[in-house]
Amino acid sequence: MKRLVPALILLLLLIGSVFFAQWRLQQTTIPELYEVPDFEFKSHLGNTYTNENFNDKITVANFIFTNCPGICPVMSRKMAVIYEKYETQKDVQFVSFSVDPERDSLQALIEYAENWGVADQRWQFLKTEKEAIETLYENGFKLGGELPRGHSGAFVLIDENGVIRGYYNYEEEESLTLLNEHIDHLKNNL
Repeated sequence: MKRLVPALILLLLLIGSVFFAQWRLQQTTIPELYEVPDFEFKSHLGNTYTNENFNDKITVANFIFTNCPGICPVMSRKMAVIYEKYETQKDVQFVSFSVDPERDSLQALIEYAENWGVADQRWQFLKTEKEAIETLYENGFKLGGELPRGHSGAFVLIDENGVIRGYYNYEEEESLTLLNEHIDHLKNNL
């Protein structure tokens, strides 16, 4: 009997902490920042990709270029980890926008996708004309920095209605943990 009481207390504490964690996640409020404006780009898969592809899915977006010697490989590696984490979740998708459309041909994007283990349509690499990506980058996603080399290192979370819900620093583990929590929160509220 003396052993049973501590075991029951431990069990109750464990159950309580699980319920508290669930309650905390449900109480999370993620601000609605900006609606992603209309756009039409070409995917590395050859199809047209528009802002309507964000409908009914949680999307993580970033901005890269394939011959980037700096942050792009690190960002893509971290995006690949998140992509793999949600590999069975068809309602979570990933988009990498090329900020160097003059050099990032569709073939270059195909090879880049293959390099990062992209095996399905859940992660697409997009390109368009220079002016269109600059407009979307600055006015749609509200990011700064001269393209291509000065582009942002943010992951951008977009909800199922095409609304930007947050920006997350690829260099900070706490920020990436928060990104995963916010993905889960939005998924649970689809």
